[in-house]
Amino acid sequence: MTTTSEPHRHRWSVESAHRVSEGLLVYQRCDCGQRRIASTPAYPVGYPGLATIDA
Repeated sequence: MTTTSEPHRHRWSVESAHRVSEGLLVYQRCDCGQRRIASTPAYPVGYPGLATIDA
């Protein structure tokens, strides 16, 4: 593990991922030792401008 007080661009790698009712939780870790949790929605987000329905 590298520790530094200088700001840097994190390089996140996935430690684990779990499906939950709200979507997907992804536990990530950077080489500097910091961790974060990212989430994605359970259902894709629609883009109304791309979806058209003929009348």
